[in-house]
Amino acid sequence: MRRGVALVTGSSSGFGLRACVALAARGFEVIASMRDLDRGEALRAALAERGFDASVELAALDVCDADQREALCARVLAERGAVDVLVNNAGVMVTGFCEDVDEASLRAQFETNFFALVGLTQALVPAMRERRWGRVINLSSAAGRRAIPGHGAYCASKFALEGWSEALRYELLPYNVFVCLIEPGMFPTQIFGRNRQVETGPDSPHARSWARLEADTAQAQRLIAPFADPQAVGERVAELAIARRPRLRHAVGPDARLAALSFGPAVETWWEQQMLRIFRS
Repeated sequence: MRRGVALVTGSSSGFGLRACVALAARGFEVIASMRDLDRGEALRAALAERGFDASVELAALDVCDADQREALCARVLAERGAVDVLVNNAGVMVTGFCEDVDEASLRAQFETNFFALVGLTQALVPAMRERRWGRVINLSSAAGRRAIPGHGAYCASKFALEGWSEALRYELLPYNVFVCLIEPGMFPTQIFGRNRQVETGPDSPHARSWARLEADTAQAQRLIAPFADPQAVGERVAELAIARRPRLRHAVGPDARLAALSFGPAVETWWEQQMLRIFRS
C-alpha cells in the first residue's frame, strides 16, 4: 500500500536512517537526503536487508546550502506535486560552556539545527497546505525542554525549534497539516560523535567542570545504553506519519520522558541541584 512521499534529512545514519527504513516499511516512497551520497552504504544495506531498496531514493542535500534546498524541493514538487511527510532530522551539536562558544560557532549551530530546517519547511509546506494534508516531523531533543550546562548552544537551537514548531502547528492545523516534535534523550548516534564540536578546551576557566561533565555524561550514556535503541525513534517517526491526529510533543527514551515531566516548582529545584553537581569538587 502506497501512502505517499516522505522526505527525510540526515539519512546516512542514526535516527534518519532508521526513520527511512520504518517509513518504507509503512508503504511510503522515501527520499532520503544526506550531504554525501558516498556515506549512504549503511542505509542501502539496511533497506536491502528488508527488501525496501526499490522504494527509497537517495538524494544529495546539504541542508545549509540554500541553492541545494531550492533545487531539491523544486524537483520533488515538480515530480510528485507535494511531499506528504517531511522529517527534519539533520543536526549537529556544538558543546562547551557558554562563555567559551564564540559567535561564529553559535551561528553555525543555529544554521544547521534551526535556520536550514526553517528554510526547507517553508519551501514544502505551501503544497501541503494547498492539498490540506501533510505531516512535518521535527527532531528536537530532551535538551529542547531542559537545558544542561556545557550544551548551551545546542539547547538554545532546540529551544528555538520547539517554539517555532509549536507556532507553526497552530497555523497549519486548520489545513489538516500536523507539526510534531520528537524529543529523544541520549541515544548512541553520531550527534555525540562525528557530528559533535567541542569548544571548551584545557585553557578554559571551566576546564575542570567540563571534564567532570564529560565523565558524568559518559557514565549516563553507559547506564542508559541498554534501554536506548535508536530504532525506537525511527518507529515513532513512522507512527506519527500515519497517525490521524498526532499530538505535538513526543518524548522518546527514559531520560527524555523524565525531562518532559520536569516542569513543576519542586522538580525545578531538584533539576537545578542535579545540574550544579558538576561544579562541586
